Amino acid sequence: MADEMEQQLRTKIAAQKASIVELPTLRSIVDETGLTSPETKARAQLIEYLSDDEEKLELLLESKRVSAVVRLQDELHPPQNSEDCPICLETIKHVNRMTIKRLFCCGGWICKQCGFERIKDEEEGLADKFRGKCPLCRESIPDANDHKKIITLTSNHANKGRAWAQANVGTWYLRGLHGFALDKQKGLQFIKQAADQRWPDALFEMAMEYRVETLERDESKYMYYLKEAANLGHPDAQRMLGAYDRQKDDNIMLLHYITLAASQGNSTACGILGHYFSSAEWCPCGLTKSLILAKHYSKMSLEEDEDGQPLSAYNFSIALYRLGLNRYEEIMEIPGHSPIPKALFWARKGLEDETFPLRDNLTFILSAMENEVKNHCANCRKKTECSSLKRCVRCLGAWYCGKECQVQHWKAGHKIDCIKRK
Repeated sequence: MADEMEQQLRTKIAAQKASIVELPTLRSIVDETGLTSPETKARAQLIEYLSDDEEKLELLLESKRVSAVVRLQDELHPPQNSEDCPICLETIKHVNRMTIKRLFCCGGWICKQCGFERIKDEEEGLADKFRGKCPLCRESIPDANDHKKIITLTSNHANKGRAWAQANVGTWYLRGLHGFALDKQKGLQFIKQAADQRWPDALFEMAMEYRVETLERDESKYMYYLKEAANLGHPDAQRMLGAYDRQKDDNIMLLHYITLAASQGNSTACGILGHYFSSAEWCPCGLTKSLILAKHYSKMSLEEDEDGQPLSAYNFSIALYRLGLNRYEEIMEIPGHSPIPKALFWARKGLEDETFPLRDNLTFILSAMENEVKNHCANCRKKTECSSLKRCVRCLGAWYCGKECQVQHWKAGHKIDCIKRK
């Protein structure tokens, strides 16, 4: 099915390119009729259709690469803790705190998606007669803010030998959280019990303790527990194992584990893959540079953790801008097709982190993008001093000589390009 879809997309793209070649260039149309003319918009729309299909093709090919990595991992390390969600019966290949919603009353779980849907139904008053009740045991579900109740229930489960609860209680003792007195020895005891049952979260925690020297630092034990957790599907362990292999110059294993973590939606791993695709010529891991995939993975990373991903904001901004340059013959301000407002937004977002190591690069890029557009009205193209122009207060990515031009530009397509500051 995927091969058939790939062939269809390739055929469609070839036909689109052949058709576009026979038309006047976008630049000649703009020079003759202007940025906001119907002719310009029609030509830009054809480019957008082609670009959308090219993105679909590249994402399809990337999905094949990711599937091959996942298949290889399953062959080398068959999933050992797969279970079906008791609500939707969807198979959860790797059961851990990243993939499920724990029901503290009975200790059972449902998948994250069912958990989200149940919360949404209750908020909208659409839940069934068991509203507020556990879908498994029908006991009252403790309120998420009732920490005392949750801690009591978790402790009871831990005392019954349930690995997930032992891992939680052990972490609370190690960190002195939720009213638990700081007791590293007792915490490690609980975590070790859970790790002996091969609970992925506990295995990962054991690895971290050998790394941060709560236990005597031991590289071999750190790697043992990290690999065990990673091969049981723990995305943070997979991401860290990829980083470890980078230090050892094992680029094949680096890409393997980073891809596995990203396939599970790990925001940091997605950000790393976005960076690899953005600067593949500098990253010796066998990837081909792709602005489309840099944009895709950086966006995934930002959707999971917008505030904590300056690298993703950096790469997303660059990918948006450079894709626009390549696709629209370096004509960057066609209303409804301009990447500048979004590119500027994400560049500024990346600069919010004052510790970001590529901050100087990002400052230079931001300045270059702003200088390209801030000395003229985005609508009538009249050039003037920046201080006399008024900025779009919603996105800070377009400048106008007056209210009339701003309204005209909004209707012409800026309402599509504009991104609201948060």
